[in-house]
Amino acid sequence: MLLVITHDLALARLLGGQAMVLLEGRVVEAAPIATLLDAPRHDYTRRLLAAEPSHWAPWPRATPGRTVLEGRGLAKSLGGRQLFAGLDLSVAEGEVVAIAGPSGGGKTTLGNLLLGLARPDAGQVARAPWLGRFALQKLYQDPLAGFAPLQSLGQGLEDLRRRHGLAAEEAARLLPRLRLSPALLQRRPAEVSGGELQRFALLRALLLRPALLFADEATSRLDPLTQAEVMALLRELGDSFRMALLLVTHETALAEKAAGRVLRLG
Repeated sequence: MLLVITHDLALARLLGGQAMVLLEGRVVEAAPIATLLDAPRHDYTRRLLAAEPSHWAPWPRATPGRTVLEGRGLAKSLGGRQLFAGLDLSVAEGEVVAIAGPSGGGKTTLGNLLLGLARPDAGQVARAPWLGRFALQKLYQDPLAGFAPLQSLGQGLEDLRRRHGLAAEEAARLLPRLRLSPALLQRRPAEVSGGELQRFALLRALLLRPALLFADEATSRLDPLTQAEVMALLRELGDSFRMALLLVTHETALAEKAAGRVLRLG
């Protein structure tokens, strides 16, 4: 017997067998997986299915502004295997660019090269001279790894504010826009949901007013409803801040619906 716990509906369909849908610790629906996905009976199951990226309306395409960064002739190999070579890519203000493809195809590596977190084997990256020191920010796949485990979320924000000389009101202003309760500031990272923690990670990044946000599989560990919510926030705030968004994803539908341009690797 194989027991699989997942929020990946495509994987569930592929595996087949029996399925149960849990909501707040209760089984709200149980049926053969094909029946459950093709003819869901419970409202929560229907909302999960409707939230899949394949059902999203395409994001509006913003008019690109100034070029934030540009990679030319980039090449990188890992473990004796060439991930890419002769690759050119530029990203401009207000633009959404997706890097899509299977695991191990070099998506994250390319993003890290563009941000200066790794060095290419060949080629170069030109970053706009007007960029500040913290103008390029990254949202990680596992938000928990980016927080001090024993420190409250509020104390972490206060440390960030003091280090960068930020106004105390700025975080308070962004909390409701990110649908985060001030009460969560008293909790430690492990005491909030994955969606809440990813939104806190987004809050920290936005406080630094980035020109570009690199979202590295930032919603891959979230259920479809929370994924759709976080992506909608990225879209809204990207438009508001005139921020470039570089998405890394293995989900073809997400890339095609969210991005103005899609680069496929692997």
